[in-house]
Order: sequence, then C-alpha cells, then structure tokens
Amino acid sequence: MLIRERQIDRERITGAIVLISIVVILLSIVSIRFLDVKVSNVELVDRGLYTVITEKGPINVGLDDILRIERTYTKAAITGAPVELDRIYTTKGFIYLSSLDPFYETGRQLINSVDPDGKPVWILSNKNGTTGSERTSNQLLNDNLRTVQPFNYAIGTPSKLASLVSAVLSLQYLTLAIGGMALVILIFPMRLVTPMPSQPFMQEDLEYSSSEEGLGAVAK
Repeated sequence: MLIRERQIDRERITGAIVLISIVVILLSIVSIRFLDVKVSNVELVDRGLYTVITEKGPINVGLDDILRIERTYTKAAITGAPVELDRIYTTKGFIYLSSLDPFYETGRQLINSVDPDGKPVWILSNKNGTTGSERTSNQLLNDNLRTVQPFNYAIGTPSKLASLVSAVLSLQYLTLAIGGMALVILIFPMRLVTPMPSQPFMQEDLEYSSSEEGLGAVAK
C-alpha cells in the first residue's frame, strides 16, 4: 500500500510539473509574439547599405552588420508552391524574409551581396577567409551560434526589451528541458517495487492446509 501511494504521489508531482511547463511555454510564446517587431519593407539606400522599415522605425543595415544567414524551404499550405524562408542575423537583431513578402527581391539582393553561392547556412567566418582546413564546419557553426545568441531578437526591438526577450527565450528552453524530463518519467515510470517476501504466503498456505486437515478429521 505504501509503495502504491508513493507511485501515485510521483505521478501527481510529474503531472503537475508537465502542466506547469505547458503553461509557462504557452505564456512565453505569447510574450514573444507580443514583443515581436514586424518588418514592412526593405529598401536599398546605397551600395552595401540597406534600410529595414519596422513598426518601431527604420534601421540601417550594412553588409558588415550581417553575422549569419539561414535558408530554409517549405510549401505553402493552400497552393503547395515552394516557399523560401530566410533568417538574417545582424548586429541589430534578426530579420525574417519570406519569398511571399512584397519586399523579398530587395531582401534577396541583401543576402546575395554576402552569399552569392546560396548556401543553406552562411556565417561571417566564411567572409573572413577562414578555410575548412583550419576549422571544421561544425566548429564554425557552433562558434557562430554562440556569436549570434545575444542578437536573437527581432530587428527594431528597443534595447530595453532585447534583454527581456533573451530572458523569455532562456526560460522557454529551461522549461522545455524540465517538462520533457518530467514527461519521460510520467510515461516511463521507474517503478522501484520491492518484491514481496514469499514467506507469508507459504505460511498462509500451511495454515489453510492444516485447517482443511482439521475439518477432515472432524468429519470422520
């Protein structure tokens, strides 16, 4: 009975942790959506200088400000046409571009200015002339991810809110890890059930057999 109560308590605790994690993740997603800054246009100002028009005002981006470019491809939900989604990390935040955006041609021109080869992932180290013999591709990617981590917020986000966005993202990652561990424990519980000793059952069998022998003797 005690073991059963411990199992129920563990399941309740892990279930509560999973529910709390889901609530925190949903709140963090809503917060990120609320703090997100939309891009309305990308304009070419001068050679190598672009202006990104956001809800919070225009932001000038030069080619030297670009740290990382990620190209991904998906399909439109209705037509099924291929859609290119690009994410440009800069020293002033990141920019999302979609091939469905009206300003995508200018955005693609910005990307091609530093990445004419159209690599799935372009990083600043390639621009500095670092060869693959000096550092492996994984090392370049990992180092570059650490470099762009402080700029993991939408371009145009006020500096006061940039730290808040980073804190919300860190909380989201931590909650995902804790909730995932709790979910694994809940689905695959480690049942530390101690095997019950067989002696009481043997004793009961002996008492039951002796009582049957007594009844048989009385009947005779």
